[in-house]
Amino acid sequence: MNMIKKILKDKRVIVTVLAIVLVLLLVDFNQRMSLLTRLRGQEKMLTERYAQLESTRMALENELVYIQSDEAVERWAREEAMMIQEGDVPIILLPPADPVPTQAPSQPVIIEEIKKWQIWQELFFGE
Repeated sequence: MNMIKKILKDKRVIVTVLAIVLVLLLVDFNQRMSLLTRLRGQEKMLTERYAQLESTRMALENELVYIQSDEAVERWAREEAMMIQEGDVPIILLPPADPVPTQAPSQPVIIEEIKKWQIWQELFFGE
């Protein structure tokens, strides 16, 4: 008992123990802060992904409503299935009998690149 009281009275031992406890608490705090930062990054990424998926879902729902409408069915029947209604006059476009000849592309003009030393040579020693 007497020895324990002596150890507790010695200020160096108390300061050392407090310093060790403080260091351990700081290390734990640092680990928790890094974990919090990583989790917040994941939360932000998942929130953005959720918003993208939600907008995709809404767009698909709108498309589904349109596809099930009479307007979409009529558009498909007229444009893709080539169907007509009573009273419609079908018009079938035929290719022209005499195709219009197109001009052949002209030969590209090749411009010779003149180097700077050639310009100076011509300037000083040219005719």
